[in-house]
Amino acid sequence: MKKIYLIFTVILGVCLISCGSKPEAESSQPEAPKVEAPKSEEQVQDIDEVQDVEDEVELINEEVKQEEDDEEYLRSTQALSAEELVTKDEFAEDKAEILRIIKELQKVMEKEDVEDWLKYVDKDSKNFYSNPANIRKVQKKLPNKAIVLNGIGDYFKYVFIPSRKNREITEIRYISKTNTKAVQVNEDHSITRYYQFIKVNGKWYVQLDRV
Repeated sequence: MKKIYLIFTVILGVCLISCGSKPEAESSQPEAPKVEAPKSEEQVQDIDEVQDVEDEVELINEEVKQEEDDEEYLRSTQALSAEELVTKDEFAEDKAEILRIIKELQKVMEKEDVEDWLKYVDKDSKNFYSNPANIRKVQKKLPNKAIVLNGIGDYFKYVFIPSRKNREITEIRYISKTNTKAVQVNEDHSITRYYQFIKVNGKWYVQLDRV
């Protein structure tokens, strides 16, 4: 009887150990991939309406920009006769080139580089200001009588630079198809001329004021 009891005890112990050694079932299940709920018809309609509004705003902005460009073109070319009228494409090219030159001239003026500046000046202007008699006429008209001009280099330093450096030039005005003014548009819509350009052999040059 003792043997049977002993065997029974051993078997029960083995069963208990076997049951205890089984791994616990994982408590957490792998997450199922999230599936975005389909947008409702109302949500889709809202998105379409927002896109329509954005497209309409962009179209209005383009129309306003086109209108402003047309108005500027008319302002810039109003002095031209029908025979020498420039196209909108020609106007855009001339304006871009002249503003590019002015931007380069700003750097030249900062360095006060006379030799570099002369590369932008037309031949007739250089000849005019190389004449001592003409330089004396210019000097007499200066408000500051302490300034002495001994040549075109002094004109560049004491006259050209102070009146043009760091000015905001935004538009051009044609005098003729080969002669333009570069101007600043003021708050009252008046203009101030800071440069005059002449086109020689297809290239724009600064034309200096004469006395």
